[in-house]
Amino acid sequence: MANRLRLTILSVACCQPQTAVHDKRYIELIRQVLAETGLEADIDLVTATEAQMSIHYFFIGEILPLFKKYGPAVAPALFVNERLTLFGGVPTAERLKEVLMKAASEPPSEL
Repeated sequence: MANRLRLTILSVACCQPQTAVHDKRYIELIRQVLAETGLEADIDLVTATEAQMSIHYFFIGEILPLFKKYGPAVAPALFVNERLTLFGGVPTAERLKEVLMKAASEPPSEL
């Protein structure tokens, strides 16, 4: 049986509202892939501002070096089980499916 995944999408729509359309597309794609694969996941969309203000999103610090180098182009970014997995746009359905299937097959992380 696959593990229930924890998916967190990092958005920059707080600072660049025009990018919210990509966040919506990402969530729709995730739901589509989950339906196709039968995987289960909790999906959380968090803005960069919200992530900086909350200790709950400590793991998002992993993207800071990329953010400093490339700026908001790294968003949206996907964290799977609190690990940076994809960044820099919305992936193809095939790539997302590959990433989620791999994550679901890994042993649960110890928190």
